[in-house]
Amino acid sequence: MPKIKLTSNNRRKAILMTLLIIFFVVTTILIPLLLMRLIPQSGIGNYVLEHLYYAYAFIPILLYFIYTGVYFYKIKIDSYIIDIRSYRTISGVFKPSNYIDVSHSMLRDFSFFNRSFSFNKTLMIKIKTTGGENVAKRFNVTFLSKKEEERISKVLEQIIAKNS
Repeated sequence: MPKIKLTSNNRRKAILMTLLIIFFVVTTILIPLLLMRLIPQSGIGNYVLEHLYYAYAFIPILLYFIYTGVYFYKIKIDSYIIDIRSYRTISGVFKPSNYIDVSHSMLRDFSFFNRSFSFNKTLMIKIKTTGGENVAKRFNVTFLSKKEEERISKVLEQIIAKNS
């Protein structure tokens, strides 16, 4: 069996998307509300007050991104261990990340699911625990390209073939 080494993550894309969402919130909601409170009788304050409904039109878009989430993932597979971690970029700071760190012999199956109306995919890993119990673990991944999905699938298929 050839030596296995795979590392995949979306660090740059997830950070960039999170910064864009924060910038969007600040420019469409926070700054107009601040200007209305600080200088309500000025020309800028009146303009913001008259066109505030444009800013509120973007609230459903923001709620969509908050609901679906932007996930940071890190997949590292070497000759012995499968290490997969996934967590939300903003709210993931307050919760523990979703992760597994298992040996190759524990892997039984895997699959990718597309999420409807989302840019997230779900990677489901089925493992067999030391007690003989089968467990399915799901990881949300954001901005996983088709090429990356094929790379990960190829390596995981090699491991499953070796286990059979």
